[in-house]
Amino acid sequence: MTRRRVSSAVGVGFLLLAVWAMSPVSAEPLPGGTLDPTTIPKYVTPLVIPPVMKDIRGDNSSDAYAIAVRQFRQQILPGGLWNTISGRDDAFPPTTVWSYGPDADPGPDSTALGGAAGVAPAPNSQFNYPAYTIETTANAPVKVRWINGLVDKKTGRFLRHLLPIDQTLHWANPPMLCIDGPRRTDCRGFVPARYKGPVPIVTHVHGAHVEGHSDGYPEAWWLPAAVNIPKGYATKGRLFDDSTGTNPGNVGYADYEYRNDQPATTLWYHDHTLGMTRSNVYAGPAGFWLIRGGPYDLAPGVLPGPPPQPGDTVLDLTLPNSPVRQAIREVPIVIQDRSFNADGSLFYPETRAFFEGLEPQELKIPFIPNRSSDISAIWNPEAFFNVMVVNGTSWPRLEVAPALYRFRFLNGCNSRFLWLKFDDAAVEVYQIGAEQGFLPGPVKMNDLDLDQSGDGKAQLLVALAERADVIVDFRGLADGTAVTLLNIGPDEPFGGGIPGMDFGPADPDTTGQVMKFVVNADLLGKSPSDPGGNGPDATDPTLLVLNAEGALGAADESRDVSLNEAVSEEVCASMQPNGTIRWIATVKPGPNFEADCAAAGGESFGPESALLGTVDASGGEPVGVPLMWTDHTGASTPVDVRLQSGVTVQVNVTENPKKDDIEEWSIYNFTEDAHPIHLHLVRFNVMGRIGIEGSPSVVGNAPQAWEAGFKDTVIAYPGEITTLKAKFDIAGLYVWHCHIVEHEDNEMMRPYVVSE
Repeated sequence: MTRRRVSSAVGVGFLLLAVWAMSPVSAEPLPGGTLDPTTIPKYVTPLVIPPVMKDIRGDNSSDAYAIAVRQFRQQILPGGLWNTISGRDDAFPPTTVWSYGPDADPGPDSTALGGAAGVAPAPNSQFNYPAYTIETTANAPVKVRWINGLVDKKTGRFLRHLLPIDQTLHWANPPMLCIDGPRRTDCRGFVPARYKGPVPIVTHVHGAHVEGHSDGYPEAWWLPAAVNIPKGYATKGRLFDDSTGTNPGNVGYADYEYRNDQPATTLWYHDHTLGMTRSNVYAGPAGFWLIRGGPYDLAPGVLPGPPPQPGDTVLDLTLPNSPVRQAIREVPIVIQDRSFNADGSLFYPETRAFFEGLEPQELKIPFIPNRSSDISAIWNPEAFFNVMVVNGTSWPRLEVAPALYRFRFLNGCNSRFLWLKFDDAAVEVYQIGAEQGFLPGPVKMNDLDLDQSGDGKAQLLVALAERADVIVDFRGLADGTAVTLLNIGPDEPFGGGIPGMDFGPADPDTTGQVMKFVVNADLLGKSPSDPGGNGPDATDPTLLVLNAEGALGAADESRDVSLNEAVSEEVCASMQPNGTIRWIATVKPGPNFEADCAAAGGESFGPESALLGTVDASGGEPVGVPLMWTDHTGASTPVDVRLQSGVTVQVNVTENPKKDDIEEWSIYNFTEDAHPIHLHLVRFNVMGRIGIEGSPSVVGNAPQAWEAGFKDTVIAYPGEITTLKAKFDIAGLYVWHCHIVEHEDNEMMRPYVVSE
């Protein structure tokens, strides 16, 4: 029984969500957490502009970093230090989070600003959520020691996870308790309780052109160097590796090296641990990684600037009256949805019942390790939250000059597609770049009328992990003009279509709003790129000439791959008149399970997982062949991979490109949802889309105007074939996956190997 099938009877089911959202009178915020999102005041805290991360010397004179993940608190909600800055008396408590920062830095202390010891943002420490920006130069290699600092600084004992971890998924599994018997890591577990052991991490720079040893492979995780690692626990993943090749995996860190041999662009870094990415990233560890310079970047002064500079402090960039902040014209902006409890803590669902819109006692089915079940008790197939958090604060505001700004938008949500809309048609928005560099030319987003409203307001459709590099034109707006950035995407899985017609937009009082821009005429001229500034004016976007790369050449190989959704093969369930879901125990697994279940008045419970796979067209009509992360069906080929450590391992793969080959991948989406598909290592061209049965794509067969450059993540719409072209030019072990991280964590990820 899938959630769509039961939605007509379940309080937060998909169909009811659509009905609520399409009717402004009855719209309601999403459930989640004990803090009512409607009690949080909006636009009372300044947007935090992320400063530049310090290198190991502390002065950004090198390309070497020692970056740790630690636990601390942050004032995400109004209150604390924000009262001092904004002159308010909000009383929302700080939130315990994890994030990255320089290993040499102390814990944050915002006491002098009206905050507290251990609370960020703070002037004494760069530990912050989101993490500070790593600024790099094209073709200048970067070395990072990634440190798992999730230990108590006083005792050296490991810290438990902030959120529920499902041990019955195929996950990192440091306890090595595998449901199929032999003790090892990186397997499906059988313990139904939430995990309480030391937390594994592995960092992935999303979009990096990098050797496999430094890519952040999901089975290359490591534990902190805590004094109390339980006996029998593994300290590293099955395929742990780093750039040195000599790391034993029990020292609490890994050394990675990045080529950085790619054009100027917007990357980001985040955790990528097997079966835990959704929880680790939700806790906070993520930040921007920007590449500047090289043959495709633009000369200084052409685009709005400056961006934050090394040495600019969080106070320089946050205090509204700071001349540094007032001069900034390039801002990275990460948008995430979160839910909170009344004590300020993060809320994340800890039972499958939450996804079904039920109380735990109302979902009366067996769960793993019950021999009659293949359903995990904690994992939620998707997760949507009720507070919009931008650069680490809820619903912030940014005062802007009536000038040009460059914003680098990132969708950092777990499951939510963002459909951003500026609520003033006088604000013109030009997209100039995507995930992997500049577009062939600026795209005026006002002219595309994505929502078919005809109102001339600029819109951006940004899938999970996608980036949109845009110029926003506030010129000509009167002093005091307020512009709200809306989200008209759904509070549910996205499948394409038009807001208000094919799906209900997000709740207008909560997740339908993102942040606010307020025009302040006194800021004009504070930046050298402003009219009247002390430098050349930024180029008018209508006259801007971008240095985009040419497209890839002809493909050497073509592949058909698939996106699939699985329902249970063991649990037959039915909806009861009182809204509960009940197991029909008389229906047993077997070749006639679905028919037997239907005959008993039930349906296969689901989704059980989402999977990647191949395509079988031998019967005429193409069908998906779902494959698990570790495939033993015989569909995969064992391929040798030599790690940096010198060890050779075999990995079962169905995708095995030859080094330097250009391949076209046709992605068949056999599911009901759109999926943001990300390939590690490569930069690709989107070639187009078409319906699996030959009908036109819902968005047109040609790539979207903003997909004309190089990308690393693409939307694959349901019932369609999305084709991309990539060059696989570094030999090694990588992955491709859906970037809805709840999907990625339960089988919607597969390894691939590039062979010499």
